[in-house]
Amino acid sequence: MIHVDSVSRHHGQQILFLDASFAVHRGEKVGLTGPNGAGKSSFFRMIMQEEEPDAGRVTVERNTTLGYFSQDVGEMSGGLTVEATMAGAGAVSGVASRLKKLEAALADPAQADDMDKIIEEFGEVQSRFEELGGYALESRAREILAGLGFAPDMIEKDVGDLSGGWKMRVALARILLMSPDALLLDEPTNHLDIESILWLEGFIKNFEGALIITSHDRDFLNRTVTRIVDIDGGEVTSYSGNYDFFEEQRAIRETQAEAQYERQQAMLAKEKAFIAKFK
Repeated sequence: MIHVDSVSRHHGQQILFLDASFAVHRGEKVGLTGPNGAGKSSFFRMIMQEEEPDAGRVTVERNTTLGYFSQDVGEMSGGLTVEATMAGAGAVSGVASRLKKLEAALADPAQADDMDKIIEEFGEVQSRFEELGGYALESRAREILAGLGFAPDMIEKDVGDLSGGWKMRVALARILLMSPDALLLDEPTNHLDIESILWLEGFIKNFEGALIITSHDRDFLNRTVTRIVDIDGGEVTSYSGNYDFFEEQRAIRETQAEAQYERQQAMLAKEKAFIAKFK
């Protein structure tokens, strides 16, 4: 589904990764790990074709839909929270917005002279909304918002009045509502409370597509991913298992590397001593 082939990327003088290769298939849940500045967000942007690698290529299989949640939510103002959530759902979001305006017009005495025309258009727009599965989508949007901690009155609130943290939740809800083939989630647990994190864990476990996720919440990764792709010092390594298993395997690799280095140094010392002896 998503293929990273011999990719290298640098940022200024810093090498992020060299000759990195891995693939993510449908149903796989992958945790992308590494220190801050290691290049995790760069991988997301390359998958979304917002950045190009310096070498190699990143490809996404044809007709694969991607849902990318980042820490940059952009401008978000005007309209109800539920409408803003549905805004990423394609044509149905525009129809939903028009339907809301027509509902307001039906209740406006000042438009009494145009009521026949308004009623006619309302019927047409409502039929189109039903055809697109709009009512089911709105119900799903409300369910996701509730799962992310929104009280019923907040769902009906103007999204522009929400704080930055709550707007982040709206942005996350919008991506989850898309039901894409692959979810790319960059630190989705930021600004979430415990109840919302637990709800998100359940959502991810039931998600049937591919998932690539970054998170500083070790417990969250342990409960949601089945594979780790780690970026460390320009090297990208894949480990089967959750975060705890990854740390165990990484510790073993580091111990083995240290032992090998010590053996090499001991052998080098012996060679030097042997050469010195016969000088």
